[in-house]
Amino acid sequence: MKQTRILVIRPGAIGDALLAFPVLQALREEHFNPHITLVSNVAVLPLARAWGVADVIFDYQDIRWSELFAGEGIGSTAVHDLLAQTDLAICWLRDPDGIVARNVREAGARRVIIAPGRPPESMSVHIVEYLAGTVGIPVGREGADQSALGAINRPLRGFGAGMPVGADLWGGAPIHRPSLDNQVAIHPGSGGAAKCWPVQSFVEVIERLWQQDRPVLLLAGPADERRLESILELIAPAPEPELLRVLANRPLLEVASYLQACRCYLGNDSGITHLAALLGVPTIALFGPSDPGIWRPVGPIVKVIQERPLERIAADTVMEAIEAF
Repeated sequence: MKQTRILVIRPGAIGDALLAFPVLQALREEHFNPHITLVSNVAVLPLARAWGVADVIFDYQDIRWSELFAGEGIGSTAVHDLLAQTDLAICWLRDPDGIVARNVREAGARRVIIAPGRPPESMSVHIVEYLAGTVGIPVGREGADQSALGAINRPLRGFGAGMPVGADLWGGAPIHRPSLDNQVAIHPGSGGAAKCWPVQSFVEVIERLWQQDRPVLLLAGPADERRLESILELIAPAPEPELLRVLANRPLLEVASYLQACRCYLGNDSGITHLAALLGVPTIALFGPSDPGIWRPVGPIVKVIQERPLERIAADTVMEAIEAF
């Protein structure tokens, strides 16, 4: 039975890459017996395998992928052979001079789609709808919701849709830990300072959650170390040790496994916020300068709170959203 071999190249930050996952899932549903290869941000690649949206994964930062832009063509035998076997190559990247398109076609890909990784400024459309449109996929099908994002506002099947916590989802040993049923996950960081709600505001929310005996899972990545330190310096001691758990600099698979057990999630416009929403965790996303019409997290239960600047969002507003969940 012949497979439809699809190659998807999606550079970008964690959030950019994750927002391509619903489109990869839709591609799998649209094509007969598909085999999908994903070239993307190395941090999200294990998630792509765990969710089943990709069969083979490659790190976009590997130097051989830079040959896509080489004027003399693709010299890597491995990349050339992969493209020669490709029925559909999708490259979500800028190619103003057409070099990538030419190189991919000359290597043997039978059909090639090249499109920028985000919509033009003149186009007000959600990023998932935009990406789906570049490959001709109608994301508003299935009749459940007539909005363009109706069919993808659900947890991705196979990982976030009711899988047991700690299950052997990715071929490794299960993760064992205490139940987090009443826990609120909080990620105070983001890719830029302007996207971050003030540290003191996060501190206030955490202390108010403790007053309600709600444990907090505090998440931090490599870029969040200073914000994490500031929170831990400012915050009062936890009334009970189990009311605060810190998970810092862990692989996204492990973060995902913890997140899917939490009651809800609070974070800025960040990759971890997109991950929580895709997992189906009730998600509160705090937006400042970014346009949620384009970058709103995708998931079944998402509440966006936006103010410019972010400092104008009151802790009371955030607590009301948490209590509503």
